[in-house]
Amino acid sequence: MSTSDSCKYMTVIEVGSDKSYKNVMINLNDVDYIESENRRLVYYIGDKRYLQITKLSEMKSVLNEQDGFVSLDRTNLVNLNKVKEYDQNLGNVYFDQKSESEGKRSFTTIAKIKQKILSPLIHRAIAQNLGLQRTTTVDSQNKQRLFKQPEQE
Repeated sequence: MSTSDSCKYMTVIEVGSDKSYKNVMINLNDVDYIESENRRLVYYIGDKRYLQITKLSEMKSVLNEQDGFVSLDRTNLVNLNKVKEYDQNLGNVYFDQKSESEGKRSFTTIAKIKQKILSPLIHRAIAQNLGLQRTTTVDSQNKQRLFKQPEQE
């Protein structure tokens, strides 16, 4: 059997000898064997055991706000670096901008209870993602505009 030079890495949970858990990256080419244990994959490298991350709660410990990821409700973990629009009325964040054709858009939801807390963070992320300055102005129709193009110097 030939071995490939390409490496494939995966973030997994290392099970310590004292039953402690730690998130680590493993090279899948280093894996001796993989077993299924209680409906979960277990990777073995030498005398070490690594559990595959299968739950959102486990992924939250790997990807956190420092990485740009925030849980907007109990069913998601959102990369704020990818959010382009936020509809507070519908409670949706969108990962693409509204187009004239209004085709299907990629979005996820934000829990009502988290909207007030996370709205400023989401708006800052959108402004940064779109290269806009965050402002708060009210136009003649009493609609709040949160972003404007930066002034050219």
